[in-house]
Amino acid sequence: MAEVPSPPKKPRPGCLAGLLRGLVLLAILAGGGWIALNWALFPWIYLVGGKHRLVPIWSGVGVADTPSGAYRIYVSFFPTSNGSRILPGVGVSGTGYICAPDGRRYSAVVRGGASGRIWSQMDGHPFWLDVYHRPIGWQFGDYRNWRPRLSFHGAWSGPNLQMMDDGSIRNAFLPDGSLNTRSSSGRDKMDAVPVTFVETGWWLPQACAKPN
Repeated sequence: MAEVPSPPKKPRPGCLAGLLRGLVLLAILAGGGWIALNWALFPWIYLVGGKHRLVPIWSGVGVADTPSGAYRIYVSFFPTSNGSRILPGVGVSGTGYICAPDGRRYSAVVRGGASGRIWSQMDGHPFWLDVYHRPIGWQFGDYRNWRPRLSFHGAWSGPNLQMMDDGSIRNAFLPDGSLNTRSSSGRDKMDAVPVTFVETGWWLPQACAKPN
């Protein structure tokens, strides 16, 4: 007579609880290691703007007032290497989004950094940011179609990051605030507008306000 296979044994609740605790502990150790590594390599991110922060992430929003209306640019970034073994400097990488005056929201990639030897003090040091939309399914060499693409140069002054847009907003958008699908790589810096990025802490993307 053939033996009837016994049903598979269910994991005991104690084993599942132990596995969950192990995963939580691993996540805490990984997060703590990441924070410690950034303290060792990029201590400026914890102190920039005169504030002390626990995690190495800076998040803020800048408003650009233009004849077409107000553009709101949200950025959140963390420090990275500048990718050069010769020239000293630091880089930043992150995400963000752009709210245009017509109520459209453009998700964005954030890149930037500063040249020179940076350790714990970033205030007053020249700093740049690129904020651009990178479509899903993008390919290398197709960066000319990553629109809108905004560029900012400036420096931290006290708690804020004071910058100019180098004319990139006027180049990226039409006078009515809609996207310029034929924007060029060149731009007229005479059309530059000031943008002050103010730290907000972590934010979640949300709908942009539509014009009245």
